[in-house]
Amino acid sequence: MIGLSKMVGGEMTVSERLTYKSRERIPPRLVEASKKPIPVTVWNTTSRCNLKCVHCYADAGAKKKGELTTQEARGFIDDLANMGVPVLLLSGGEPMMREDIIELIAYAKSRRLHVSLSTNGTLIDGETAEKLAEAGVDYVGVSLDGMEATNDRFRGLKGAFQRAMEGLENAASAGILTGIRFTVTRFNLNDVPEVIDLLVEREVPRFCLYHLVPSGRADFQIDISMKERRDLMEYLFRKSLELRDDGEKIEILTVDNPADGIFFYLKLRELDEDLAEYALEFLKYRGGDSSGFRIADVDMFGNVHPNQFWFDYTCGNIRERKFSQIWLNPEDELLKKLREKEKHIRGKRCGGCAYKSICGGFRLRAFRAGDLWGDDPSCYLLDEEIGIA
Repeated sequence: MIGLSKMVGGEMTVSERLTYKSRERIPPRLVEASKKPIPVTVWNTTSRCNLKCVHCYADAGAKKKGELTTQEARGFIDDLANMGVPVLLLSGGEPMMREDIIELIAYAKSRRLHVSLSTNGTLIDGETAEKLAEAGVDYVGVSLDGMEATNDRFRGLKGAFQRAMEGLENAASAGILTGIRFTVTRFNLNDVPEVIDLLVEREVPRFCLYHLVPSGRADFQIDISMKERRDLMEYLFRKSLELRDDGEKIEILTVDNPADGIFFYLKLRELDEDLAEYALEFLKYRGGDSSGFRIADVDMFGNVHPNQFWFDYTCGNIRERKFSQIWLNPEDELLKKLREKEKHIRGKRCGGCAYKSICGGFRLRAFRAGDLWGDDPSCYLLDEEIGIA
């Protein structure tokens, strides 16, 4: 995840500005977190979903046999709490279709976990929003993939846009921090500016843009071109500066393409070299693909994956060994290699990139293109920008 707004705003975190040249001023918790395999953990709580999105990485729909029980989920939460994971992100399918989801959120909060909910928002009425707030959920991210016509076509349900916006507003009215999750494809690319303007108008504090990862029902056929990707990042950079200068509180982030951090650093260097260098220091700890290290996924059946898009590779199952045992003492060869990926990366561009240690490409996307350790096919940086002759 690349915090663009924080980079252009000179902020390391919400409360600490990048106003120091000394590396010692990088927030200590960030430095410490970069050294340990204590992951933000995504749990796909259920395969059930009330929508049928064309790009769903989990291929969600009907309920499947064998999903973790309430008791098993509580044991999993206990294990995460004992590990000290920074965030438990509840996803799906649609997590609000799981009957015990409020109970499990409340239990996770009782174990002092930070809990985020990734939802399509259509099932969050006023009463449900109040229950989520009472349970203590920290953040609700609503998936919205375009303005009304585009989003409803994407999600296979007329009225999905309106219901998602109502769910977002209900959560915000209940005092919950909210944001939008937008997966960009060739079908909704042109909607990005209008969606951001809508969020500014509605005072939604976060816009999180996901680059498409070919998984589940999504494939490279619906992805955007390299020129479109670069133009989009140019737009987001300019928009972040505009929002900063206007004093708007909306935060823009991008996910699943670590090249974004380098691109934003290079753009920032054209405007403010000092701030750019501070941002680069930040990227050394926060940038890059953390799959298998500081990002983990556990699916609805207890299978452990390097990230939530990697359902076709399993590192173990929490019904057989605790998640902490699988993750902290890995026997799996892929986990071991992902944690030292710089040694394995090859290819003309990723292998020869001047920023390999900071970015390294998104490994799963490279794998989908044919070579796990080869070039990331979604890198839009120019050869001269990354030191390739």
